[in-house]
Amino acid sequence: MIPEKNSCLVSIIIPVYNAERYIAETVQSCLNQLYTNFELVIVNDGSTDGSEAEILNFNDSRIKYFRIENSGSCEARNFGISKALGQLFQFLDHDDVLDANKLSRQVNKYQEFGDDYIYSAEMGTVSNTGRTKGRGYELYEKNFTPIEYFETLFNQFGKCMTTGAWLVPEKLLKSTHGWDKRAGLNDDGEYFMRIIVNSSGIVFCKAALFFFRRDVPNSLSKQFGTKDVYVKWLYSYKSYVKHFIDAFEYSKAKELGWKALSVYYCASYPKYPDLLRECRSEMKKLGYNKPCAHGGDVFVKTSKVIGIMLTLKLWYLRGKAKFF
Repeated sequence: MIPEKNSCLVSIIIPVYNAERYIAETVQSCLNQLYTNFELVIVNDGSTDGSEAEILNFNDSRIKYFRIENSGSCEARNFGISKALGQLFQFLDHDDVLDANKLSRQVNKYQEFGDDYIYSAEMGTVSNTGRTKGRGYELYEKNFTPIEYFETLFNQFGKCMTTGAWLVPEKLLKSTHGWDKRAGLNDDGEYFMRIIVNSSGIVFCKAALFFFRRDVPNSLSKQFGTKDVYVKWLYSYKSYVKHFIDAFEYSKAKELGWKALSVYYCASYPKYPDLLRECRSEMKKLGYNKPCAHGGDVFVKTSKVIGIMLTLKLWYLRGKAKFF
C-alpha cells in the first residue's frame, strides 16, 4: 500500500537512562526536523541523574514523556511502541542525533515504495567537536534485497547500520515481536534482522543523515566483562539462523546462518570454550565444520593460507604478546 502524501505520523522512540549530558541535543535534533508530522515518545528508564530535568525543559506538544522503573533499553523501547500512534517508527538512542532532513528524505521514499520496505540512511558520527559523515559505510548506500544486505553485512568487518539509521513502517514492525533483551549488546542487530527478513528489501535514502555518538565514556572491555554478555551475544546469532531458515531458500539460509555464527566465533575466540563448542555445534547442524574468516583483510588473507583455526590461535597469541 502506498500512503497518501503528508498523511504519515512518524513515532520517534527514545529510551533514556542517565543521559543528562546528551539528551537535550538528541531531543533538539528531533524537534528540528523539517518533516513536522511526528510524535516524540521519550521513555525514561529509571534514570538517577538529571535526565528528567533536561527533558522537562522542552515545551512541545509533540513530546510524550513517560517514566518507568529501570528495565533496560529493550523493555523501554517496547513500552514506547505500546504508547506510539505512528504509521512509521524511528528508534533513536539517547545520545545520537538526526540531521534536520532525516525524516523528510525517508518519508519521501516511503511515499514512493510503501510499507513492504524498510528505509536506511547515510551514517555519520557526532562528538564534542561536531558532526562528521562516516567513512566506510558507502557499501550500504544503495538498495538491497534482504539476502543482498546480509551478504554485504557478513562479508565485511567492523561496519554495520545502527539503530537510528532505519525508518520502519508499522506493517513491518507488527510482522515480528518486539525488542528482545536476550540478545544483549546485539539487541539492535537482532531486532532489525527480523524486520529485514520480513521485508521486500531495503531502500536507501540519500542525504537522510543519522549521527551516532563516538565519545561516550563507556569502554568495550567493560561491556564484554562477563560471560552473560557472551551468552546473549551467541543467542542473537542463533536467532539469525532461525529466521534465515524461516525466510530464505534453505541452502542460502544455511550459508548466511554459518556466516552469522562465524561472526560470534571469530570475535569471541578463545573466550568461554563451552560457548565456542555450542557455536560450532550450531554450525555443524548447517553442514559446516569450522567458522569462515570474519575479520580484517590481513586476517582473512592469512586464513586462506594457513586455515581459520590456526589463524585464530595466531591472532590471539599476537594480541596477548602486546601486553608484554
